[in-house]
Amino acid sequence: MTGGGLSHVDWGREKAVGGTALSILSKDYDDAKYREIFVELVKKYRIRVIYKHRVSAVQKDGTSIRSITLDHAPPDALGCPIAAPTKEGAMTISARVFIDCSYEGDLMARAGVSYAWGRESRDEYGESLAGVRPNLAVYDIDPYVTPGDAKSGLLPFVQDMKAQPEGSADRLTMGYGFRWKFSKDADRMPIPAPENYDPKQWELYRRGFTSKARIDEGRRMKGKLGFFEPAGGRIHSLGAGNLARALLAPTNYGSNAEYPDGDYATRARIWKADQEFMQGMTHFLRTDDCVPEKFKQTAREFGFQRGIFDDTEGWPHQLYVREARRMKADYVVTQKDLEGTTDPGDSIGLASYGVDDWPYATYVHEGKVALYGGEFSMLYLDEKHEGIYKIPYRAITPKPSECTNLLVPVCVSASHIAMTSIRMEPVWMILGESAGVAAAMAVEQKLAVQQVPYAALKAKLIALKQKLERPSLGS
Repeated sequence: MTGGGLSHVDWGREKAVGGTALSILSKDYDDAKYREIFVELVKKYRIRVIYKHRVSAVQKDGTSIRSITLDHAPPDALGCPIAAPTKEGAMTISARVFIDCSYEGDLMARAGVSYAWGRESRDEYGESLAGVRPNLAVYDIDPYVTPGDAKSGLLPFVQDMKAQPEGSADRLTMGYGFRWKFSKDADRMPIPAPENYDPKQWELYRRGFTSKARIDEGRRMKGKLGFFEPAGGRIHSLGAGNLARALLAPTNYGSNAEYPDGDYATRARIWKADQEFMQGMTHFLRTDDCVPEKFKQTAREFGFQRGIFDDTEGWPHQLYVREARRMKADYVVTQKDLEGTTDPGDSIGLASYGVDDWPYATYVHEGKVALYGGEFSMLYLDEKHEGIYKIPYRAITPKPSECTNLLVPVCVSASHIAMTSIRMEPVWMILGESAGVAAAMAVEQKLAVQQVPYAALKAKLIALKQKLERPSLGS
């Protein structure tokens, strides 16, 4: 995402960032600049990068991965993954140690490593914020095709689901979407209308505008529990794109529940549906009689910025996968870590973003349309350490009984609540670098990754200026 539309660096506490990440990240760089930096790093260290392939199988000998099989699967013209590969079994890669740095954790999953997705219950790890949360917002909009008649079916974009008790577990995942780069410049790239546009598909939003239900308003929580502030909804804006916890947002909340553990065809369908949702929403706002003039004018003024994603016609090449699978290792980072009540002795880096959760679905609540959960935003739980906490080495190493030569720094072993904070690019860069150092040590010393001596690893990380200890307030 750092070169895929993120627009700005979500630092959390900048003082928590160390190592190479700190030297790379800048508030002033755009996506094209970051891609240039990454390409230069690859050249500098003479790293061979295999593009347009994805893992399809893992070959193991006991608990050790011997090789992986890759299919050739180039994306389509708009950067969307394709459902079926163009060539199965195109490559086989053998190595002593593997690192799964993907958002989805496909190598991890195919290697037989335990993982979770969705939200744990409050009871599983003793987390007060875990599980199902209250509705983020309720809008006075009739959700049924025939108003008042539940038997007539639900409007498009309203999910057929029932809310579960607060604090209970579920398999839902916070909303995805894209971080578009919009522009009002004369040379902006077009946001085309979707093929076979059907105005009936947008009845939910039509009713929202005509009933004056304020679909551009949601709410979010910042700072202390119980303090709420409005979060305005918007579709097109200069900068970050889909930052809107409201019904009027360029994200079809609830459409991605199958993504984390889905096959490639399922993910391709979800990815393409998100692109088409944006196309359809833009055309609806530009053309429908119900749309207020200020929204209509904005939609007409905006297109995609040139010079960022020209090779995919303006569409970002990365879906914003805020959370997918999470490994289940011997150490699971939880809300307790975020609260500062733990102090693991094998730190490989720090994290510091607040709890940041997004809506999970658009569904029916007491005959109205509601956004399901997701009210937190930058909620820091540990004032003593300014919200900064440690990520232990044990959280990126699988259980020894499952795999002994794999490191997982992105789909890290964490609860859902912890992942809402960990899931920031500086943290993943930190964990990725530490994983690389550990992998090199495991290869050189012919060790299982779980056997890498922490004292030696720590010394190497400190030499790289990685930050491993939490500061106290004011330090």
